[in-house]
Amino acid sequence: MTRRGMVKVLESQYKVGDVVTLKAAIIHPMDSGFTKDRHSGKIKPKFYVKTVEFLFNGKLFCSLNLEISTSTNPKFKVPMKIIEAGTVVVRFVNSKEEVTEKSAKITPV
Repeated sequence: MTRRGMVKVLESQYKVGDVVTLKAAIIHPMDSGFTKDRHSGKIKPKFYVKTVEFLFNGKLFCSLNLEISTSTNPKFKVPMKIIEAGTVVVRFVNSKEEVTEKSAKITPV
């Protein structure tokens, strides 16, 4: 299932050699596996973002392994050194192995 999310560079201008901050977020419910459904009374299964990967021009530079205690609609900030123009892709994988990818262009001045 495709989910809404985003990735962007927080700095407005940067050049090769600068370190910028990337902000990534995904709209995703999180269920710990300990709560009951209001209507059926059954325990809801675990459902959470388990992996977040940051890739630049196809090369992995940051990987995060998450647990069920992560908040709903998680947000992340990651530093990245600008080495050239390209594309940052953030890949979110949840506990059902559904993948959501978001991307941003990197254009140094």
